[in-house]
Amino acid sequence: MNYSDLIYIIFIILSIIFAIYLLSKVNIKEKYMETVSKANKDMLDLEKISKNIESEYKPEPIELTSYEQEQEDNAIISYEELVKNKDNGYSYDESYKSNDDEISVKKLDLDRITNQIEKPQEHIEVKLMSYDKEEAFLAALKQLQKELN
Repeated sequence: MNYSDLIYIIFIILSIIFAIYLLSKVNIKEKYMETVSKANKDMLDLEKISKNIESEYKPEPIELTSYEQEQEDNAIISYEELVKNKDNGYSYDESYKSNDDEISVKKLDLDRITNQIEKPQEHIEVKLMSYDKEEAFLAALKQLQKELN
């Protein structure tokens, strides 16, 4: 075996190793593409299902007992009003952390809420008693105090 045969054998071995490496890369890429296409298909199915649910879902009406109906009729705010006003624009202080992990406590951001609400200017009219009426009232109180003692 001469020097050129040895180089030829090394070249063939390296070519085979390189071919195996390329085939493994192609196989990995095919598996990846197969996984991506399957995920896209599943995602499209999920989107279709969620849109179908959103468009066709109608909650069943709640059957109220006579007591519940009476409470609903006499309530200060009805259930429908609560549902309608659930997005009332309140903001919560996200930095607030509760010490109790079992209970979810949220702290209202009152500064933001009070700045959003425009307070109407109230005109308060104050009527003062005349001095004579005030003196008569104090005299009547003193007389009452004497009679009670």
